[in-house]
Amino acid sequence: MFRLFAAVLCFSVFVPRASALEDARLLRFPDIRNDLVTFVYAGDIWTVSAQGGEARRITSHEGLELFPKISPDGKWIAFSGEYSGSRQVFVVPAEGGTPRQLTWYNSVGMMPPRGGFDHVVLDWTPDSRQILIRANRTTFGDRNGKYFLVALDGGLEKPLPIVNGGFATLSPDGSELAFTPVDREFRTWKRYKGGRASDLWIFDLKNNTSEQITDFKGTDQLPVWSGDEIFFASDRDLKLNIWKYNVKTRETSQVTSHKEFDVMWPSGGDGWLVYENGGFLYKLNLASGTTTKMSINIRFDNPNLMTYWKNVKDDIHSFAVSPTGKRALFDARGDIFSVPAENGLIENLTQSQGVREIFPAWSPDGKYISYISDASGEYEIYLLENKKGAEPRQLTFNSSAWKYQPLWSPDSRYLLFSDRTLQLRLLEVGSGKITDIDKATFNEIRTYDISPDSRWIAYTREGSNAQPVIWIYDITTGKKQQLTDGVFSDDEPVFSLCGNFLFFSSNRDFNLAFSSFEFDYLYNRSTRLYALTLKPDGPKLVKDKNDVEPVREEKGSAPGSGEQAAKSGKKESTPKGGTPAADAAHAAKSPKVEIGFEGINNRIAVLPGEAGEYRIAGAVEGGLLYMAGGKLMRYNIADEKSEEILDRAMMAMITADGKMVMYRSGADFGIVKVAPNQKSGAGKINLDQMEMKIDPRKEWNQIYADGWRIFRDYFYVDNLHGVNWPEVKERYSVLLPHVSHRADLDYILNEIVSESNAGHSYVDWGDFKRVKRVDGGLLGADLVADEAAGRYRMTKIYQGENWNPSRRSPLTETGVNVREGDYLLRIDGREITLNDNPYLFLENKAGKKVELTVNGKPGMTGAHTEVIQPIASELELFGLDWVNQRREMVDKLSGGRIGYIYVPNTSTDGNRELYRGIYAYHDKEALIIDDRYNGGGFIPDRMADLLDRKTLVWWHRNGLEPSKAPGVAHDGPKVMLINGYSSSGGDAFPYFFKKMGLGKLIGTRTWGGLIGISGNARLVDGGYISVPRFGIYDENSQWIIEGIGVYPDIEVVDRPEQLAKGVDPGIERAVKELLIELEKNPVKRPSTPKSPDRSGWIEKEIR
Repeated sequence: MFRLFAAVLCFSVFVPRASALEDARLLRFPDIRNDLVTFVYAGDIWTVSAQGGEARRITSHEGLELFPKISPDGKWIAFSGEYSGSRQVFVVPAEGGTPRQLTWYNSVGMMPPRGGFDHVVLDWTPDSRQILIRANRTTFGDRNGKYFLVALDGGLEKPLPIVNGGFATLSPDGSELAFTPVDREFRTWKRYKGGRASDLWIFDLKNNTSEQITDFKGTDQLPVWSGDEIFFASDRDLKLNIWKYNVKTRETSQVTSHKEFDVMWPSGGDGWLVYENGGFLYKLNLASGTTTKMSINIRFDNPNLMTYWKNVKDDIHSFAVSPTGKRALFDARGDIFSVPAENGLIENLTQSQGVREIFPAWSPDGKYISYISDASGEYEIYLLENKKGAEPRQLTFNSSAWKYQPLWSPDSRYLLFSDRTLQLRLLEVGSGKITDIDKATFNEIRTYDISPDSRWIAYTREGSNAQPVIWIYDITTGKKQQLTDGVFSDDEPVFSLCGNFLFFSSNRDFNLAFSSFEFDYLYNRSTRLYALTLKPDGPKLVKDKNDVEPVREEKGSAPGSGEQAAKSGKKESTPKGGTPAADAAHAAKSPKVEIGFEGINNRIAVLPGEAGEYRIAGAVEGGLLYMAGGKLMRYNIADEKSEEILDRAMMAMITADGKMVMYRSGADFGIVKVAPNQKSGAGKINLDQMEMKIDPRKEWNQIYADGWRIFRDYFYVDNLHGVNWPEVKERYSVLLPHVSHRADLDYILNEIVSESNAGHSYVDWGDFKRVKRVDGGLLGADLVADEAAGRYRMTKIYQGENWNPSRRSPLTETGVNVREGDYLLRIDGREITLNDNPYLFLENKAGKKVELTVNGKPGMTGAHTEVIQPIASELELFGLDWVNQRREMVDKLSGGRIGYIYVPNTSTDGNRELYRGIYAYHDKEALIIDDRYNGGGFIPDRMADLLDRKTLVWWHRNGLEPSKAPGVAHDGPKVMLINGYSSSGGDAFPYFFKKMGLGKLIGTRTWGGLIGISGNARLVDGGYISVPRFGIYDENSQWIIEGIGVYPDIEVVDRPEQLAKGVDPGIERAVKELLIELEKNPVKRPSTPKSPDRSGWIEKEIR
């Protein structure tokens, strides 16, 4: 379920919607040449005199135009834009005009802010004829990039030999490149010193040599080369400031000393640098070292700031149903809506722009609606009377924690809720008194229920073994008592409406599921539904049955028989305690609930049905509603069976009277009777008129406060790493009035969470208009210009796995006759020369049939045409090729003795690759496990366990090769390769590998991000801040790995010039180390012993 928050800033932020902004702020990605400065504002490119003053808007597309760079001759501005439906490189005359597209290779698409962007413009060549860009076309995933030169006159961009890097700049003569081998420019982690900290290098493009020029353990990035000096941003004094490195003296010195905000995006030339600090632009005179703040005025009608109407049915955060199902409540985009089930008007009950109201709930007596609001600056519970003109009444005060959806007691007297103080709390509505019932242990207390007589609370809290246990709290006495014994995982307690049973789900079935690859297994689909009889003399869930042959009654039969008794008015006796059916019929009478605790675990009965995956929805008349297999089901107590109520239901909420149910199915909601065999879509609620007017400024102010609160409330330690969190909020609030686009707000939120100095502190995009995606087609081949022939040649065709859609290689599919070395002559009949960019003719062709005319020579004689289906991305093919190359290297260097397994992440793909590799190569004498560029995922203890397996015994079978137990295990030496991109789970994997003594770590220090994430509340417009919620420490009670990384046993640096030549120093060193180990300690594989002779006594002496 989504969890969002709302709050009003404690300060007022208001900017009038005038068309002029004096001394504008949040001007981003600037550049300067001569007397012209360009920058990004509100997602568009602008220019202004280097003296400041009135700015001029250059672009106005609905997408984000970014990274403008002015050509050295001052005639052009190159930038990254989305005009064509993917992010590409464009140029526009410096004085304005129509942009011209220069690249067409399909971009990777929108990434989260921390991932940066594809097709980033970095610099120009000194002659203003080519543009240096960074494009995400590497073997290492969609967030890594390499460098290309794009010709102003057209044609295909040319790659530089560096395989991966961040922002870069060309030397004044264009012969060298200053760059960072890693990219961290968009990462949300300040004061970082982990293994991915960026240093500056220089690469000689003529001689293909490289030199590292800085070695600070923190961040050096964003180089700008001017004369003999390279200016860059560094956080050597905790804030990013401008520093410079002299290429002749090799000295490094500080240039600027900003104390409040980081210096961002320095760029420039011709003796000047411009950068962003605190949203303002500053000019730096490179000769004198003096800095001047620029004053820039923006005058335009910014559409991003205008109020607008929107249907918010796609922004629903939570829902509730009225006591009898006549209406539904929704919170969406910060307001509470009351919507009729069938007839009537949709009412916006709160209409509170800039304030967020969430989690509405209707009291069972129908008199009140409760909800949570941040109108006070923190989330508090409010009560609204169910009548026209009612004013809300605040029930809670002085809170400072996110609250979860409250539950009303059946008598409408109490509200039960939990919050991020980790308490389960009971609020008496009349008095406002709050009673803390219990505090969470291992997980938040999120499943709870109140008995029909409003006396008892059942809830789940883990015991010391981390198994969820059901507890009971008596509201009348204030005492709590453990109900289930804690041996099993018991959850979702729900009282039956008759008051006789407590239903719950429990994992008590240990169902073996066997592997398809070896004799291995796990336990899954272990949940079943149970009912606990609350009183020792309570009714049985399942009635005793006894078939009796009836006796035909004759005239004059004995008195007291059935018919005679009826005539005489006498009633037959009913067993004490009644029957389940009778008790179910009693549900509406709010029966008094009594609990006999002694021997209560002996009164647990299982409901019919196989073990599987169940979620309890709640109690209804005569039984229980639950979810299973995408269906809403009811267990009927009287009939002792389950029946389908509705198909394709994701969530359900039952009315207070137990007769109706509100459900969610995809984006649809409906209210239906609790009756079997209803069709999907029954009782659908019409939300077409659920509209509200959104004021972006007010909503952004709320999101700012909300994001700050969410991070505070969910952070994994209580001191926020010692950061003064209120001061952080106050400091960055000065930028808030200047937000001109939702992406600006995401930038500010990124800066805020970065202050925590914690990994996994992320921000995902909020709500703004996206450009409709248009995917260009790709061939799965390297196209290289043959200057002599005037044609493009396919020098490499990437092999794929054509049975796997993500690794399909179009030119290798059955029936396609295209070979490496062929020339590409035509695409869909249009001739291709070096004057053309071939990807222009593949625009909007991903997944569509395309005709390629190819030939082994550059002419048309002998050419043939093939029909292929281009792909949208080549990244999987690049990665597969990289892995296969390294496997070949290892095989060649070791003479086939060593196996190689690449693990791209610790999620699904990485587990699959590790298991696939261990099955394929466990017979090798030694193994190399490659953890480089491992993007993380799951905690990889299971992966480490697989590598830790040792053969225990061998099994001989006559005439066959022996098998062993475990069936798959590797007994030889191993090493693991690591680098700065070994991240998160990719940090933990080598740590476990080393701690378990599995082998040496070779490479460079890992990323150092092991504060984990597990989900938290979202923002009101669908944006998200990911808060680190758990940290790692060791058996010595020491925090480990986070912010540092895992150190290698043997340091091997992958130098850029070696990688450019196809050399892999890590692989070479790994093979060397393993061969030495095998020489010292050869792997011993026992031979089958001689067949035993047991014709007499067994040959072994018995002790």
